[in-house]
Amino acid sequence: MLSSRLSLVAAISAILIAALANVEAAVGSCNPSTCIHPTCVCPSLTPPKGMDPKTVPQFFTLTFDDAVQAPTVPVAGALMTPHTNPNGCPIKATWFAQTSYSDFALIQQWYASGNEVADHTMTHVGTPPAAEITGNRRSINAFSGIPFAKLNGFRAPFLNYSDGTFAILGQEKFLYDSSTNAVPTDAYWPYTLDHGLANDCWNGICDKPISIPGMWEIPMAAIMDSDLPTAIPHSMDVQLDASPEVVKAWLRKNFDRHYNGNRSPFGIYLHPVHVGNATQLYNEFFAYARTFPDVWFVTNQQLLQWMQNPVPSSQLADQPYMKCTIPAVSKEICNGLDDAKLGSVDKGVIETCNFVAGPWSTCYGCPKTMPTPSDPVPERVVSLGQPGYRTPVPATCAMEWWDPSNSQCLCTSSNCTFTDTAVPSNKSTGGSDTTGSSAPRGSAADNIAVAWTGFGLVAALAAGLAQLL
Repeated sequence: MLSSRLSLVAAISAILIAALANVEAAVGSCNPSTCIHPTCVCPSLTPPKGMDPKTVPQFFTLTFDDAVQAPTVPVAGALMTPHTNPNGCPIKATWFAQTSYSDFALIQQWYASGNEVADHTMTHVGTPPAAEITGNRRSINAFSGIPFAKLNGFRAPFLNYSDGTFAILGQEKFLYDSSTNAVPTDAYWPYTLDHGLANDCWNGICDKPISIPGMWEIPMAAIMDSDLPTAIPHSMDVQLDASPEVVKAWLRKNFDRHYNGNRSPFGIYLHPVHVGNATQLYNEFFAYARTFPDVWFVTNQQLLQWMQNPVPSSQLADQPYMKCTIPAVSKEICNGLDDAKLGSVDKGVIETCNFVAGPWSTCYGCPKTMPTPSDPVPERVVSLGQPGYRTPVPATCAMEWWDPSNSQCLCTSSNCTFTDTAVPSNKSTGGSDTTGSSAPRGSAADNIAVAWTGFGLVAALAAGLAQLL
């Protein structure tokens, strides 16, 4: 497996190097004098608005792909629990979730814990048709309760996209895509697609007439295995490409290049089913990164909120989107949180839906059939007006405050009570917790830890092992 992956990345490296001329042409088509921040942002290797790299945060994006299920959620939790941001908040991550083999209640719990959920199609197909993209969004909204406005990111399965993919994303008003790879020469800060793609040009995509004003591209910065011109880029699941000691050296060297250079966002992109025994490797590396001042683990949405209004790292902790609070709900409702502090999320109020492909759970009523691209939101078993009906989240209430069983919003004013989950950092510069430390109670990682429902464990394991990208 290792040799085949190395052959693949070597071929990709050669293609990327050959495409540099196309990259320069694509960047040159964006004129900063007419592309005005924040509605339009040109591709750039330097921070936005001419900021000095030494004054900006070093953003670290941790992302997970594929099904959100009983075997994969604890993997994410194990990588996140030991670490906090400089303001004492639990680190956040983005999950590009698919419908197939996912447990919708676990998707909801991931989101309710302060993380991001993004679109990865329904059945995990490359160059997906519109129904795969829009259906996934509709299913997650219906059975996980996440607002459409928050389901606004996309990553193509297998990183296999076309200009048609971008046309669909533009039509559906997605905020961003993050399907393109980047090497040091085109590892741009996030930019808008007003003038098309400017990185990952090997397949000719940068020559396509793509123009989606205001939609962002967040390049996936590859891990380079050397400083030589023949360096090979490693993108997703880098732990599979060499021994732990070699990978550890790659990770540190690449992070140092970002931090000591232009501080463009650094990322680790994982499929939880492939992490295996690399948990310690990544926890040690995350702890290393957090020993540096001004390093923040963020979701893609948080990164873009900063891009739209960039502030020095000294002001980042004061930004509302970097705070960490959870609703202080007075009773246990089906909202993805352990409201009653019973040690189990949504204890006694969640529903299990049984299907041939395996059971999954939801707060919003089981459908009669499995969601599909042709029917992403099937009719519920219990219809409106019948006893036991679960009312979907209305636009007038946040999901975390909505009781679907009693059709009641428990927050009826602008000053509903929240609990701050931040804990004091153990270093004045915002340094790292050790890999042996524990996350604050009520944190994102803690809620994920108690989210192990066990529904369909055998089926989920089999499905997870079948996933590749």
